[in-house]
Amino acid sequence: MRKLIIVVLAVVVLAVAADFTAAAAAEHMVATQLRQQAGLPRDPSVRIDGFPFLTQALVGRYPAIDVRASGLSVQQLHDLDVEATLHDVDAPQIWRLSQVSSGNLQSVRVARVEGRVRITEADLGRVIGVDDLRIQQPPSATDSASDTRAPIQLAATTHFAGQPLEVVGLGVIELTGDRVRITIHEVRSVQAGAGAVNLPPALRHALLTTLSTDVKPGTLPFAVTPTRVWVQTGSVVVEGRATDVTLR
Repeated sequence: MRKLIIVVLAVVVLAVAADFTAAAAAEHMVATQLRQQAGLPRDPSVRIDGFPFLTQALVGRYPAIDVRASGLSVQQLHDLDVEATLHDVDAPQIWRLSQVSSGNLQSVRVARVEGRVRITEADLGRVIGVDDLRIQQPPSATDSASDTRAPIQLAATTHFAGQPLEVVGLGVIELTGDRVRITIHEVRSVQAGAGAVNLPPALRHALLTTLSTDVKPGTLPFAVTPTRVWVQTGSVVVEGRATDVTLR
């Protein structure tokens, strides 16, 4: 009996290992095709959810596939993170995967796609010329949030009268077409050991102008239309959904 149990366990381990190996090979194949067809600088990260993989591959049905690419450039932004989750994917069955490896993805259909682009604080800071820009969620939002509008708080360190000065800008982000517009309407400043500082009008106006900007994060993956913008600590996120998508 003990030997039988050992044999069964060995078979299970080998089966699991074979399943993970097959999943990894399929993920690499999809990542290579996405890189080539989308002109990405490197292979994106691809994860096929669910276990076992081979069962999904036999019927050509995948509950969810996650795709992520980082370090992408769009106009003045050069470090975008792009993510997508594909739900209920109908793809070639395992014996027809040569269609995918050859780049023929017309038979791959996706019931629903959720896509998002993340604009990092370092990338946004480089665009507006602020080295240590921090993107934050306001502790108490005074502006009503919606899918296309949300409150934002930007923080940075500058110098005033020869001393470092912590500056906090409060405003809103808005999704306007294919652009994200940041409008800062209030600036607060604190100097270490001195508390709140009353800034000269000229400096306050300069900070309001510098921290307010608009950027174009590019199109979302897989024909997803941007419908929502929101703030996550360290980044601004643009996201949207699409249904009944055919991959070409």
